[in-house]
Amino acid sequence: MKINQVIDLSHPLHPGREARTLEISQLDATQLTGAHEEEGWYIMHRVVMVNHLGTHLEVPYHILENGADLAQIPAKQYIGAAVILDLRGYGAREGIPLEAVQAAAEKAGGIEQGDLVFVMTGWSEYYGGDEYMSPPFLVREAVQWIVGHGIKVLGIDTSGAMDPDSPDRWNHLPIMEAGVVYIENLTNLASGPESRVMAAALPPAVEGLEGMPVRVVAFL
Repeated sequence: MKINQVIDLSHPLHPGREARTLEISQLDATQLTGAHEEEGWYIMHRVVMVNHLGTHLEVPYHILENGADLAQIPAKQYIGAAVILDLRGYGAREGIPLEAVQAAAEKAGGIEQGDLVFVMTGWSEYYGGDEYMSPPFLVREAVQWIVGHGIKVLGIDTSGAMDPDSPDRWNHLPIMEAGVVYIENLTNLASGPESRVMAAALPPAVEGLEGMPVRVVAFL
């Protein structure tokens, strides 16, 4: 496969300046590894962070006690054909109805089993500001319709896909109960000319962990 362009769909992280904890401190790697100081610059870092930070993904263990953690999700679930649903034009805290999602999916060529689905609201332009925390959202029926196609990943360019006035765990249930990986805070979804691309969002396989910041990329 020839790759002509790679589009980064993730926000960069800035230690000390994120809304949630992200702190790094430099360590002297020579003391940890036995390397000699005269060899030159050689460092490591200690990282302290909240794992739901920036562009991040969540797996079923987030809200299901017996759900799969990062180590139990196979790598192939994070990679595949991604369909981008253009649902721009909705306002703050406005519900995006099922009919609009179905129309966007039809325009994009349909949702197939095993797809990654990325929802583009255009709200990523407000990332880092107060307005970002009041995005439009998918109504429950729309989420259920999307995951009902047997998709592998559902991502969105906002801080949450579902009703902000509904309990947060309840909002995650239709996604996690279907075994779908969920990605929040995507960006640059309008950067490519295609509505169907190859994409990857690979986190480290950490046992006992339910989420992690992730670098999501699309290949054209």
